[in-house]
Amino acid sequence: MKDIENLGKILGLLISILYLVFFQGNLTYQWVCFLLILVTIGIPHGAIDHLLERPRLDPKFLTFFILKYLLIIGSYLILWVFVPLFSLIAFILMSAYHFGQSHFIHSPIEKHKTFTYLAIGGFYLSVILWGDFEATSSIVGSVISIENFEIFGKYLIGSLFVLTGILIWINKKNTFWIWVTEMLVIGGVLFSLPLLLGFILYFGFWHALPSMAFEFKTLKIRLGISGFKPFIKMLLPFSTISILGIFLILWFVQGKMGQEQLILLFFVLVSLISAPHIWFMNRFIERSQN
Repeated sequence: MKDIENLGKILGLLISILYLVFFQGNLTYQWVCFLLILVTIGIPHGAIDHLLERPRLDPKFLTFFILKYLLIIGSYLILWVFVPLFSLIAFILMSAYHFGQSHFIHSPIEKHKTFTYLAIGGFYLSVILWGDFEATSSIVGSVISIENFEIFGKYLIGSLFVLTGILIWINKKNTFWIWVTEMLVIGGVLFSLPLLLGFILYFGFWHALPSMAFEFKTLKIRLGISGFKPFIKMLLPFSTISILGIFLILWFVQGKMGQEQLILLFFVLVSLISAPHIWFMNRFIERSQN
């Protein structure tokens, strides 16, 4: 699976280079990449949380698990309705932590874990968000006006880069320069890409695929699965439900909203299914690494 992860990252860089050299401004290229990565890697990587919690299911546990999942989703939806700004900030912080955690999923750290996850995840998110600040501002404009925050981007990115470097030095002295080089290269590429393409490439190949590899390795041991086919079958039920649910909602409202509002709604829907996933995935990773 490690080879697949590395191939995924190479593919992500190749897609970026192709866009920058041949397809700049091509919306079809961006949307095709976005949708393909979303439905094949992005959403499926969170579709087996129930098996990570308990590999051998029974109906009572599965029912309880689904109810707990829906309770978290429902609670977060209420927050989005009544306090959207707080919910947006919470989503960014949760995502930064979750993305940061996946960078160390195969190489655990011992010191200042929470700050390290937030710092490195925040660095990559800030690069993506400020790299195409006009699009970012348009999408979140219905929640908060951020036009005046553009000038702070370079300071935030620089500060998070330095902070992450310090924390990695504390935890990973022997591989420090590898981490820093990756941040410079990947950060520079993501900063050069449009918002949606940069987000989906990072989300798919630097977060979802490593997480999926870790899930596969764990279930291979716990359930004795011997190949990708059984693993893919495990991913399908809740992946299908999530993908169909999101796209049906977007299709139903697409005539009533502009493009920026639809994209914001998409991220809200993603945040709703991400909230319980982040919580369960954190429990699973912490148990696995201790």
